[in-house]
Amino acid sequence: MFQKKFLPIFLLFLLTAAFALSGCGGTSEGVRQVSGLGALGAVQVVSREEGSGTRNSFADLLGFADTDSGADAAADGALTASDTDSVVEAVAGDKSAIGYVSMGTELGNNVKTLTVDGAAGTLENVVNGKYALSRPFCLVWSGELNAVEQDFMIYVMGEGQSIVEKSYAPVHNSVNFLSDMSGGTVTIHGSTSAAPLIRELAEEYETINTNASVEITVSDSTGGINDAMQGLCGLGMASRELKDYEKELLDYKVVAYDGIAVIVNAENPLESVTSEELKALFTGKIINWEDINKGRE
Repeated sequence: MFQKKFLPIFLLFLLTAAFALSGCGGTSEGVRQVSGLGALGAVQVVSREEGSGTRNSFADLLGFADTDSGADAAADGALTASDTDSVVEAVAGDKSAIGYVSMGTELGNNVKTLTVDGAAGTLENVVNGKYALSRPFCLVWSGELNAVEQDFMIYVMGEGQSIVEKSYAPVHNSVNFLSDMSGGTVTIHGSTSAAPLIRELAEEYETINTNASVEITVSDSTGGINDAMQGLCGLGMASRELKDYEKELLDYKVVAYDGIAVIVNAENPLESVTSEELKALFTGKIINWEDINKGRE
């Protein structure tokens, strides 16, 4: 029988042993070895085109972007998709593929999302800051907004936030909107990721202000920002943080926050990854899927 003076030491030993055992072999989903990865063969990275706000944000958040040039160290042999739907299509058709898209994207049955650093890509985790891959949706402009553009922006930042919160994280609470009924056309260019949200906002705004129309042309974030700088559109859409020089040349508002979902084929047995594993996958340091398990030994 233990003497009372040794009991606290013994209990401390048991607690220490329990914590040590819980760390051995990995109880966290993000570091557990996964059977069946070897059958997938080589990793097929699916990235976005240069200029994409999603690509820029993804690389920046994971620490492999060149902050000056905006370029990233993409893996050799990576497929380049020109829009969100193309990323989903490529991943759905290849069991070895991995890509990334806006969290609000409809994925279909052949694609699934991965948990990142133990947090699922949900709106709740974007709002509470637990999900690592989160970025802003911005509307940018150069010079003074005309009357109808100003009216639209008041709507987006006010009552429009009730639409934002359906699929994204709003920047603040929705407030009632009374249009001044300005007439004219609002032209918006840019991000394919931000476009679905901005379209929904535009359609609702047009029902409120019947004197206005909103025309949206998609390209990518850099294209939208450049078009706004050059006066080729009234507003540019961007799905990334603005660079310092862009902030100096443009006015902008963050209209929503979005998560970047990491997606793989539904046949991939992997359910969770760490940020470091993602960085290695998308920079070509992990070439074969089975190499993930080597890093988890």
